[in-house]
Amino acid sequence: MTHELLRTEVLGVARVLLAAGLTIGNSGSVSARVGETGGHVILAITPHGRYYDELTPYDIIVVDEAGVPIEGKGLPPAEWRLHVAVYRARSDVNAVIHTHPPMGSAMAVVGRPIPPILEDQLIFLGGQIKVAPHAVASSGEQASCAVEALDGRNACLLANHGVLTVGKDLKVALVACQYLEKLSMAFLYATWAGRVNILPSSD
Repeated sequence: MTHELLRTEVLGVARVLLAAGLTIGNSGSVSARVGETGGHVILAITPHGRYYDELTPYDIIVVDEAGVPIEGKGLPPAEWRLHVAVYRARSDVNAVIHTHPPMGSAMAVVGRPIPPILEDQLIFLGGQIKVAPHAVASSGEQASCAVEALDGRNACLLANHGVLTVGKDLKVALVACQYLEKLSMAFLYATWAGRVNILPSSD
């Protein structure tokens, strides 16, 4: 896939997140793995501080794993290290979404793992959703904590911050984000109702 097409797809996903209320303004970040050069990850990612509804595909920047722009103008988002860390740790992942959806953010504030309660959670997210301990946003510590919390799954919560979802491509990562928001809502509502039934799981 060409860089231009990937940049268009990254922007498309960012706009879907905005339209669906899974992010606000310029919050969060979306990326896709472009490939590798000399063993170093190259990715297309939404730029820092830009509103998604004002971007064009050419505003999506291509950067190396040190955050240095290769194509496009502007700077990568503060969480670029988070994206790079996932790509380096997970060869099966070609897309990363970090965002702050309402229910997912609530669960991130609660700071509790979400046990296996829905069948689609097991199928599309991989089981129990873990919580990465709070760390300074954009830090290497945040990145390493998130990679550990993902633990072969497609989603995790970032304590007191937001959520992270991944996938083999942008569509899978987006669907994981949508499922995580649904799951977070179901868990919170069930908790408020006073009863959470947990599915059998290997966790």
